[in-house]
Amino acid sequence: MSSASFYVTGGTFRQDALSYIERQADRDLYDALQAGDFCYVLTSRQMGKSSLMVRTAARLREQGTKVVVLDLTAIGANLTPEQWYDSLLALVGSALSLEEELDAFWLTRERLGPLRRWMQALREVVLPGLVCRV
Repeated sequence: MSSASFYVTGGTFRQDALSYIERQADRDLYDALQAGDFCYVLTSRQMGKSSLMVRTAARLREQGTKVVVLDLTAIGANLTPEQWYDSLLALVGSALSLEEELDAFWLTRERLGPLRRWMQALREVVLPGLVCRV
């Protein structure tokens, strides 16, 4: 093993990083998500939030759980709310192979505001799509 593969000097640890030290937060987040709880992680910069997310997502996937990781900064800036929520939904669709269903849903409900359309798409397309495919 080379020192380059052990030490990480900044950024997110890979899920298989040898130098990652599991914390109580790793166990707590995993257990809460397994129990179906809504979770979020708040702490200051450079405290391991992204590494925690990467490792927890990998663990959940290993257990057969569908996981979608959304990087809100990747969506872009200077978008209308319509564009922002549509882009967010497109990322979910891509991750879950529901692109066509979500696109059709989005386009047929133009009279709804973007947040309401986003929430209904999750309830009416994403959640039933996961139940049927699992």
